[in-house]
Amino acid sequence: MTTFLKFNVHAHELWLEPINFRFNNKEISKIHIKVGQNFNGSPFGYYDPNKKDLYLENKNKVMNLSQRDGNFPAIQTLILDKGFHVLTYETNYELLKYESLEKFKDFIKEQDLLSSTGDIDINKIPTENYRRLAKTLMTDGYKDFFIQKPKLDFEIIALTSPYNLQEELFEFQLFEKGSPLKNWQIIIFSRDEENSYKEIVKTNLNGVGRIKIFDNRTYLLSAVKLDKANYLEKIKYKSDWFSLWASLTFKK
Repeated sequence: MTTFLKFNVHAHELWLEPINFRFNNKEISKIHIKVGQNFNGSPFGYYDPNKKDLYLENKNKVMNLSQRDGNFPAIQTLILDKGFHVLTYETNYELLKYESLEKFKDFIKEQDLLSSTGDIDINKIPTENYRRLAKTLMTDGYKDFFIQKPKLDFEIIALTSPYNLQEELFEFQLFEKGSPLKNWQIIIFSRDEENSYKEIVKTNLNGVGRIKIFDNRTYLLSAVKLDKANYLEKIKYKSDWFSLWASLTFKK
């Protein structure tokens, strides 16, 4: 029985996790959409009403993808071109109401958003519209690479390829509406066959971050942007806050 992807309001994080990050041009690539926390989540079947955009990009072109409701793994596509590819999945907004004000405060503290959120109404439990902008990096082993041009409202872009075995340092850049976002927290989750790891980095003045990566680890980079709804947005969307969640996955 396939479970459709109706998001769990208690688990904000969404990421893409291919069964094989190194694809074979002669076989269908299968990619899970996972929802959870701390790089521990459940895969769900594809559900088209959740999708705002879904496309596969290489250095030469962008290919929009259509999927069938109930697909499991959620995304299935034949990648015919060689080399480095980025798969991007963007969701529509979903509305949630926090269980308590304390849960909302815990979320803000965990994501280091205290300085950017301003005053919080302590007399009501917050509501939030959230949207996910998830990417995964895939390759067939062919040695090429390209840097995406920013085009999403909030996104992490790879500046180096994690699949170049000469590279121990992976560089990335965080963008908000095409502009680099400086001094912003990005949480780095990773895991190997035995252990899980977590570290936090801050982007520099150009929105760039850098981490050391290790062989045989799967990585999830996660960043969050939270903004107050203005008066008209509160009326239209029945929400106090808007959040954007950017994620990027790959396996070294």
